[in-house]
Amino acid sequence: MGLRIGIIGTGQTIGVATDHLKGIQAVAEWELTAIYDIKYENAKRWTERNNLSESIICSSLEEVFEKVDAITICTDNLSHGIIAREAMKRKVHVLCEKPLSIDYHESRILSEEAKNAGIVNYMGMQYRYHPYAQLIKEIIEDGRLGEIFSYRHKLGGWRIGNPNVGMEWRMNKETSGPGAVADFGIHQVDLIHFFLQEACGPIQEVQAELATYIPYRKADEGKGVVTNDDLAAVILKLQNGAICTLNNSRLLPPEGDGLEIVGTKGAVSMNQQGEVFFRNRTEDGSWAAEAERVDFQGKHKFSGLARGKQYKEFFEAIAFGKEHELSFAYGAAMARVIDAAVLSSEQGRRVKISEI
Repeated sequence: MGLRIGIIGTGQTIGVATDHLKGIQAVAEWELTAIYDIKYENAKRWTERNNLSESIICSSLEEVFEKVDAITICTDNLSHGIIAREAMKRKVHVLCEKPLSIDYHESRILSEEAKNAGIVNYMGMQYRYHPYAQLIKEIIEDGRLGEIFSYRHKLGGWRIGNPNVGMEWRMNKETSGPGAVADFGIHQVDLIHFFLQEACGPIQEVQAELATYIPYRKADEGKGVVTNDDLAAVILKLQNGAICTLNNSRLLPPEGDGLEIVGTKGAVSMNQQGEVFFRNRTEDGSWAAEAERVDFQGKHKFSGLARGKQYKEFFEAIAFGKEHELSFAYGAAMARVIDAAVLSSEQGRRVKISEI
């Protein structure tokens, strides 16, 4: 059984649609039959870059829906809901880029509408399917860390750290919602849930500082005002008392990107190259002198990598009714944590998740 899929939003900058294309192509059961971008030139250039036929370019969303069983939404965050709702009306299944929408409130509504529509709804939050995440999850489940009490993660992008990069939709609160704290924080919060939900319980409280260090960008009409954050620091407290510290940025260089999880028995870390290391405690309770590199095995890697795994899950959910965790409801739950971080920064206080 094969299924037809279309991509909405090819873009003209970072090319997230191409990342999704690779995932689709890794699963033989998918056939890419349609693409659409609000600017035809973007779609044309995208097909040329990816050696695809221009015949799959559609002139409207309506044309896309006539040619597919499912769509992938790769547009600005504000338009996710608009497109998803049109798909729901036609019983077209949806994989949506993160975040689901510009805030938790709208994300929750979308998740309820998707459930009521009876379509398969899936979030494009792929970090948990990288080999390092699969390996770290295994180490935690094997009990090698003991009781976990500390989690640190730095994640970001540096393309728009150059102040000469012009104004984009992602720098505007109206079309993007929060900035770096949502761009990268949503992946960080997903990984916390993936790694620690069972061992440490859910996130209870959030404290954050968000800031904008490049306040203006070049725009078609002179100078554009950046209205969301480009740097954020977030502290989260889990149910068992563990403390998580997150740094997410659109500005900083990649040096220092990485992850560390520490428990009473050992510590696991991932560096900016995606390599995983384990350091244990000695008999006297001190840390071992050196960390041991832990190599990936075949079971930690998926065909088509992280996106390939996602599109395999998406297909199986549609074709066989197979359950998956990364639903719109899950995306809304992650957005709730991001909204708590935004509120914390705005009001200068610790925020309980239950307040959102």
